[in-house]
Amino acid sequence: KYLPENDEEEDDDEVIKVAIIGKPNVGKSSLVNKISGVNRAIVSDIAGTTRDTTDTFIENEYGKFNFIDTAGLRRKSRVDDAIEKYSIIRTVTAVERADVVVIVIDAIEGVTEQDAKIAGIAHENGKGVIIAVIALDQGKACIIAVNKWDAVEKDGNTMKEYRDKLANDFSFMSYAPIMFISAKTCQRIDKLYEMISFVHSQNS
Repeated sequence: KYLPENDEEEDDDEVIKVAIIGKPNVGKSSLVNKISGVNRAIVSDIAGTTRDTTDTFIENEYGKFNFIDTAGLRRKSRVDDAIEKYSIIRTVTAVERADVVVIVIDAIEGVTEQDAKIAGIAHENGKGVIIAVIALDQGKACIIAVNKWDAVEKDGNTMKEYRDKLANDFSFMSYAPIMFISAKTCQRIDKLYEMISFVHSQNS
């Protein structure tokens, strides 16, 4: 009786559920911490620090969001731990319940085969979502976020080269917009909110 009354699911329809997925150490937890302004997720250089999904609710001028931080997904050949197998299942479940999936890539390491496989998880949970501003078959809206962009040595062609590489390796999800961000410096984090709202609206 001392607990506040539950508002039931009064605002649930307004909350955009966003799954953050990617390999270990690409900056998923750092991104969620920066977005929330609280060091809620443990950040470490040691792969496998995040073992389970965590939900972080944010409300700001861009809307209401539930960011779902997930465990990093390694290649199957390197997964021999029962807890890690459980983490993979939890990550897939997070993708299934999300409205928008943000696929985080390490800008320093570059695009890898494992990144493409992880993107495939989101793609298979909602094939063919967005072309330009036209919402197609109902499915999962995706954003490709190239993180740690602040740490990349750049010239006039760096961003174009990344885009071309992604267009080739992620040709199966050409509908997904690409963003170059930095969780460390907050570069384009506000734009990420806007893009999440945009792809969600196009997919509603």
